[in-house]
Amino acid sequence: MVKPVITFDQEVYMPGDKVSGTVTLELAKPLKARSVFVNWWGYNRSVNVKFPSLKYHTWINDEKMLWVSKDGKTPIPAGKHVYSFSFVLPKDCPPTFKGSNGDTCYRAQAVIDIPWSLKTRVKEEFTVTKAVEEEIVSKSRNREKWFHDHLFSSGVFFSSGPIKLRIIMPHRAYKFGEPLDLEFLITNNSGVAVKEIYADFFTRAHYHLCNQHTPCATFFRNNCPLNDDQQKNCSKRISTNKMKIRVEPHSEGTFTLPVVIPEKAKTASFATGLMTFGYSLLIGMKVENTLLRNEFFLTVIIGEIDDKKALEIKAKELEVSETAAPPAYEP
Repeated sequence: MVKPVITFDQEVYMPGDKVSGTVTLELAKPLKARSVFVNWWGYNRSVNVKFPSLKYHTWINDEKMLWVSKDGKTPIPAGKHVYSFSFVLPKDCPPTFKGSNGDTCYRAQAVIDIPWSLKTRVKEEFTVTKAVEEEIVSKSRNREKWFHDHLFSSGVFFSSGPIKLRIIMPHRAYKFGEPLDLEFLITNNSGVAVKEIYADFFTRAHYHLCNQHTPCATFFRNNCPLNDDQQKNCSKRISTNKMKIRVEPHSEGTFTLPVVIPEKAKTASFATGLMTFGYSLLIGMKVENTLLRNEFFLTVIIGEIDDKKALEIKAKELEVSETAAPPAYEP
């Protein structure tokens, strides 16, 4: 059986990119066929948010006729035949994704329509990734550093005083594989010592039973307008980073915990009407003489970031701030 071969001009595409490809047929002898065509589609779907359920949102769906028999009898001649096709991805399409209750997939399919026989079909997937939006780069990457303060108790039932933790991180938006070193500033006002710090990386997915006009900005249940039985949340730890330390009672300590965006973080953060996907750091510390884990989640954004473009955005922001009008005079 003759099978067509689909080839794409790139390995990875961005929303708004032009996807170009070829369908190649190599025939040792003429092939009786009505037509040869290629179709392509991309969809986002949620699965079993409420069992059983399956909801689709189609982002692209089209086709192109590559060859057709003029009289219904003329075969495809023997030899090598290369047919080209191309299309443009929507600017707002989500990246390729596979999760426990949903996925985003992009495919092209070459079809040979042969008389009195089943159609020959060959499918090939292509990958779409996503860049971090300029507004997010401006707000989450161009600042000098980010910090977050959290106050912990030193015990479950009996506390000997509070422990203050300040986390300082380089940015809130990162490229794939980028280092993310965290500074822990600990002020221990309790009567027990702090013995360990940690930062675990999680994937976070939030699924909808049906497509919403406005995507959920976060993957937290209480921020979703849908009822609990119409949404589902899933998380998975993909890396663990920890360090043994010692901060004595009524003292302070500063530590740097080396962290790198995990290799398993391969999908860019995104949000659609059917799902929201992203990453969180579970940051915390352990104290002596208790099993209590003092911890909290911080959301980080991961995607493609053009460093040159990020610098241009920062330069424009500085230019605007320098040329801004002075405040009105008030006597």
